[in-house]
Amino acid sequence: MKRSLLVFLLLYGSRAAACDVCGASGSNQSMGLLSFYNSHFIGIQYQYRSFTSTHPIEQGESNSGTSGTEYYKTIQLWGKINISRYIQLFAFVPYQQNTQHESGTINTYSGLGDASLLAGSYILKPRTNKAVTHALFIAAGVKAPTGTRSVADGTTGDGLLNVQPGTGSWDALLNANYSVSYKNTGINTEAFYTITTPNKAQYKYGNRLSAGWTVFHRFNKSNLTIVPQLGIRLDYTLHDYDNYERKWLNEQTGGLLSYGVASVQAYYKQIGFQASYYLPAWQNYAQGYVSAQRRADLGLLFLFK
Repeated sequence: MKRSLLVFLLLYGSRAAACDVCGASGSNQSMGLLSFYNSHFIGIQYQYRSFTSTHPIEQGESNSGTSGTEYYKTIQLWGKINISRYIQLFAFVPYQQNTQHESGTINTYSGLGDASLLAGSYILKPRTNKAVTHALFIAAGVKAPTGTRSVADGTTGDGLLNVQPGTGSWDALLNANYSVSYKNTGINTEAFYTITTPNKAQYKYGNRLSAGWTVFHRFNKSNLTIVPQLGIRLDYTLHDYDNYERKWLNEQTGGLLSYGVASVQAYYKQIGFQASYYLPAWQNYAQGYVSAQRRADLGLLFLFK
């Protein structure tokens, strides 16, 4: 059993406040602490996120804006295959159930999400026979518009855009992952950047940067490995465009979300388990109209040669 390291993870008023890291446009992929780099694997992951939002007061109104809560549940199949000695291929296929509670009305949007494919390589490979070891992994890929999408553009209300399972756009994905450890204790740093493109309706979600820093320690006993971790994660998103061709910037989108993260992984022979909980810290998103609430994920994977 190879004991390198891994954390899965792993991301709209009359415009409503928009949260483009909440629903369809959020890229939930995160390579985290990479483990078992010589093994193929397939896994399943459950992700849960929730947000509260307040719609801005429309011009001429005297009452306060309406409030709502959005819940995002994702079941994601993902896996990795080594297509050569140097190149690894990762695939992510999510199924989403997004629910919006607002003004006594509950709307649920379910369906296949946008699938992603990344190819990467180790610039530095971890060495298990060294006290101090480094690992640097670089990857690039694409997110395809495979997701279900019942709202074509913003004319029916931007508030519906963030709960769609799909974005309708092709996006480019870039990932850099570096870890350094002394014996069984170390630090991992990761940056995941998404370059978005406009969809057919010319709506363009903002480019996104997701970065994380994690301290970990590995406990080994026979065939069992347990890796608890503590860290922080930042999600920074640029503004959306209601119409990219006409450069109509949606100023009520974009911003920064930050989380404290507690996570644990356990590996027994060819089976791995992971659980993470995210506690919202400082945030300033969608001009303060959107607030991140609870976020968690669970994962199970199976390794094979």
